[in-house]
Amino acid sequence: MIPDASMFNSPSAYGDALRIFLSQEPLATPYIGYHTPSLEASTKHLSGLQSLLFDSGWSRLGWPEKAGGFGGDPRFRAAMFQTLWDLDIQIPEPYTTLEILVPVLLVYSPHLAETLLPGLLRGDDIWSQAFSEPDAGSDLASLRTRLEPDGDGYRLYGQKVWSTLGHLSNRSVLLARSGGPGHKGLTMVLVDVDQEGAEVRPITAQDGENHFSEIFLDGAFVPADRVIGQLGQGWEVAMYMLQWERGAWGWLQQGRFHKRLEQALQSASSNPRHSADIGAAYALMSALRLQTRHTVECLAREESLGPEVSVDKLLLIDAELAAWDAIRYHLGERFEVDPSLDWLRHDFMFSRAAPIYGGSQEIQRTLVAQRVLGMPRG
Repeated sequence: MIPDASMFNSPSAYGDALRIFLSQEPLATPYIGYHTPSLEASTKHLSGLQSLLFDSGWSRLGWPEKAGGFGGDPRFRAAMFQTLWDLDIQIPEPYTTLEILVPVLLVYSPHLAETLLPGLLRGDDIWSQAFSEPDAGSDLASLRTRLEPDGDGYRLYGQKVWSTLGHLSNRSVLLARSGGPGHKGLTMVLVDVDQEGAEVRPITAQDGENHFSEIFLDGAFVPADRVIGQLGQGWEVAMYMLQWERGAWGWLQQGRFHKRLEQALQSASSNPRHSADIGAAYALMSALRLQTRHTVECLAREESLGPEVSVDKLLLIDAELAAWDAIRYHLGERFEVDPSLDWLRHDFMFSRAAPIYGGSQEIQRTLVAQRVLGMPRG
């Protein structure tokens, strides 16, 4: 039986049905309880899960029928992520970038979503996001990568950095300068990064894993129909993307924090010295869960969110750091020396970057202060 949105009276009912399917489906067994710190290994292994969920129809819920989905709103996708975490099934990393990038295509370039979403959902294609540059991180208005006209398309020249999944991707959603300085000169495009004129180099982090990549562009070609939105509309498109990056993605992450802390508490004897840390972590995770649920519901109603989504990001930072600190304190020496917990130490180390990735903590606080609370500058 292939499910569709009309079969369920709520996203939670869909989640319950998905839980039964995965618990009884033999093909899902290799993914339950699977953990590895390697991005390459997990992406390869979990591509089978993507294929299973797509071919059986479950991952197509929450996406419009015109783009190859089975209908329903983003709450169905949120229910799928929560169900996977509840069953201790690691979320395939391509789902996280897909959740950020595809909603933008549905609004600004629906022809691309209609053509390309099925391959992304099934795991046949992997996309990355390429905004940051060596001299332009949170200040996107200062980026220098150029988009120059060439025949029936464009050529890209420049460098991108900190692109998650970059070295595993075949395409990247990229922000480049097509006009003058500032916000109005930016354009967003979808570029093939496996072509001549594009070189992707993985960046090895302190934990030995390749979380990010650099992308060097020297004439990589972009067909005219791969412009997302219009020329010069890149800033507007990027701002629309942020509500998905900081809201929908925040919901996905909170499920991970809850599951990991729950596993840590089950795998070690209680230590009353750290009960306050555990309680504080749960309080922050609950606040994040409520806020991101509200954001997902707003997105499901197609409400346009503004700078208030920075609140989601700030809560995400505090919850992530608190959860992983509580896990480390609770497990004690075992956390440091147990070889079976390599994957957990990997997640802890990555959590230290929470105040930086996706927009630094200081910038998010400034946005909330000035644009949400109306406080004066300076």
